[in-house]
Amino acid sequence: MTVERVAIVGAGIAGLAAAAELAGERSVTVIDRLPAVGGESGYEHPLVRSLEAACRDGDVSFLLGTTALRWAGGRLLIAAPGSIRWLEADRLVYAGGCRPGTPAELRLAGSRLAGVVSATVAVHLLDAGVRLGRNPILLGESDFAADVARRLRRTDTPVRVVAPEAIATPAYADEWWPGWHGSRARGVGRVRELEITRGDRREWLACDAVILADGIRPLRNVDGALAAGDPATFIQLAAAHATVDEVVAFARAAASLLRSASMRGVAA
Repeated sequence: MTVERVAIVGAGIAGLAAAAELAGERSVTVIDRLPAVGGESGYEHPLVRSLEAACRDGDVSFLLGTTALRWAGGRLLIAAPGSIRWLEADRLVYAGGCRPGTPAELRLAGSRLAGVVSATVAVHLLDAGVRLGRNPILLGESDFAADVARRLRRTDTPVRVVAPEAIATPAYADEWWPGWHGSRARGVGRVRELEITRGDRREWLACDAVILADGIRPLRNVDGALAAGDPATFIQLAAAHATVDEVVAFARAAASLLRSASMRGVAA
């Protein structure tokens, strides 16, 4: 009997949970551009270690330090230092994480100005000791925003949050604008003001950085993975606040559906 070959892109918690669910019944290979499993959670996370052990017990193969480039109906083009090749697979599972929306996706008008950065970029810059500004605005209330806010507080930088969704005030916010949308960034070379709107109301907030942490979307950067008819499954909980338990539950449910039926895509 022919064993179905499944390539899973992403060795974070979602990818590992899906691989562990499919292990033993499929020939499973997990690919990740990082040299270690864990993704955003890190390889030392207890759940990551547990899922990795379950995968290895189920003879899951790992191609770490390897980037998935293109999916072409039964073959996945992968690149690693010193090599590029096609990996034969009957099905692709993509579990590559999520990201905040871009200025265009968030409909943030204005010219391209210094100081307007994604929350994911902001985290890396702050960890490297770069000060983003003295008067930044976080656009969006999400896990990404919370990560940035924690780092801003270490430098005694006030945390101002503009959030389209009016929910409870986050503990990390020093200034809170619930239900307002960022509509336009203005400045000369660098952002100096952010226009925010709520219904017919408009306000201009002085700032020297706008950190985009809203409009959470899945990362879908494997060429060809969305082609009609291709057996590509997307496992991504694209929510603002998803616990690791929710991610694992969703990944396992998606993998279970994949096991029982021929699916073209699963997303949330």
